[in-house]
Amino acid sequence: MAMFKAGAEAAVRRCADVINAANADDASLRAALEAHGETVSSLKPDEARQLRDAAARLRRVAQAGSLEKVCARLNEVLAACRPPRLTAHGDAPWHLHVDSSDDSDWGEWFTASSAMALAILVAETQQPPLGVCQAPGCDRVFPTQSPGRPRRYCSATCSSRARVASHRARI
Repeated sequence: MAMFKAGAEAAVRRCADVINAANADDASLRAALEAHGETVSSLKPDEARQLRDAAARLRRVAQAGSLEKVCARLNEVLAACRPPRLTAHGDAPWHLHVDSSDDSDWGEWFTASSAMALAILVAETQQPPLGVCQAPGCDRVFPTQSPGRPRRYCSATCSSRARVASHRARI
């Protein structure tokens, strides 16, 4: 089970990075995928649009806040995915897919694989797996899993910036 959870955690990190890259150019989307080991020989404009549409659907999951709202939005995304199936394409061991085929388009693959990973972490942790940075002026999505208290900021920089702004507002 630990390997299953580790794979889901990696997919959730990829999900957050692609959601954040969706607001930038196509090269940023491609770089986000490649940073997580995906082979992207090219990203056609239609494929980039599909990824951006998928990222927008998944951003709504991150923005949900409460676990109940996260689950409701995640269930909406999962309802649009295919039933699970086992596959062992390429050199990969047997694993679950909820997209239509081993060569699905980028948008369908990203939606399905991200939704499945998010669902695994919700079931495992009973917490929202993604959050949106609470620092003023930042809307980056980040994985919320961390030891200790749930994260509120995407980075130490945003956390420090928010803490300094709060301190200055009190003076």
